[in-house]
Amino acid sequence: MFLKLIVLLVTFANVRCVSDEMKDLMDNLHKTCIANTGVDEARIADANQGRFEDDEKLKCYMRCVFDEVGLFEGDVFDVEGCIAMLPDEVRDTKLSDVVRKCGASSTGACQSMFDFNKCVYEGAPDLYFLP
Repeated sequence: MFLKLIVLLVTFANVRCVSDEMKDLMDNLHKTCIANTGVDEARIADANQGRFEDDEKLKCYMRCVFDEVGLFEGDVFDVEGCIAMLPDEVRDTKLSDVVRKCGASSTGACQSMFDFNKCVYEGAPDLYFLP
């Protein structure tokens, strides 16, 4: 559960001060999902700037991030679980509503997680971050 909280903290909130332990956890998640998908680092950087390339590896990288933190039961995305893991300082912001709206029809498919990420960025660009 601690790893899930850390990952979602950096996935959904643009944290200014990140501990070394958190950086290590983010780095491990990033490396795992890069290795699993082969996505180009530039595609991840682009997504963080709101440029979501139609790239299958990027889509599956996004799926991997949420899968690694345990937000899937089979192919069902756990929207409320995602919100429950948000840090207190962002849970009561527009982000929770954006996650609910964007995650309502999300499935385990890579395309679905790509659409979810784009939707979250569009709804809360100041709080979006893809590790």
